[in-house]
Amino acid sequence: MLPWDKKFIENHKKIEPKTILCASEGLDVTKISRKIVRKLISSFDEKDYETLELESIASPNFYFLKKQEDKNIIPISDLREPKDFLNLSTGRNRLLFILGGEHIRLDGYNSLLKVSEEASESTFIFISTNNINSIPPTILSRFHVEKVPKPPKEEVHNYIVQKSENLSKNALNFLSENPLELQKSIDDASQKFNKFDEQIRNKNLISKDKDEIKSFVDYLVFNRKKEILTDAKKGFQTLNELIDIKKSLLAPNNLSIDVIKLRINSCL
Repeated sequence: MLPWDKKFIENHKKIEPKTILCASEGLDVTKISRKIVRKLISSFDEKDYETLELESIASPNFYFLKKQEDKNIIPISDLREPKDFLNLSTGRNRLLFILGGEHIRLDGYNSLLKVSEEASESTFIFISTNNINSIPPTILSRFHVEKVPKPPKEEVHNYIVQKSENLSKNALNFLSENPLELQKSIDDASQKFNKFDEQIRNKNLISKDKDEIKSFVDYLVFNRKKEILTDAKKGFQTLNELIDIKKSLLAPNNLSIDVIKLRINSCL
């Protein structure tokens, strides 16, 4: 776990019965929220679940809800069992954890609203999301919202320097401002951005992975913004083209990867 994530968890005092944990831009709350939930349900059951994945925890006091891999959202039908779980009568603390609150539609939240309002203080509803703007105001007004702060650039920079010695200055600066790229591991990030630098030098994007191409475009945008200071006219032209490419990548019916790669290569 990254040191700033670990620090947040160590300094985290308590979960309110109804809490939404959200991320600052450029962060991912998934690992943090999973760790907090493991600690919480361990305290409820007086058992040690710290080494288990949430999917493996079999507890009558815990319900874990997340988007299925073959779906784009958490449909309202998937909320029926969690609602029944919250309505159960028990003398123990119970926890419903929703991972990825941005995947629930308005109708799903509306169905969850009444049961959350009637839930006792011993019933915990914990929602984590990487997009707080996707949560309806009716839910936000009834939940305690907690935000994971973005670590200082200097802290991320020093961590990267300690762990990796073979990054370019551009890659180091980019990663220092985009710590989300370090979530997998510092070694993976180093390999990835060294490959990006090589492709920039060769003026040829090789990757066909959509997520990796998104990261590559973000990296190019970051570098072009710096280069505008030396050649404003050319810099703005390339920057506008890259921003348009990023929009194409995010659009639901985007261009083919091969066409996008051609457009990116023309910017190198």
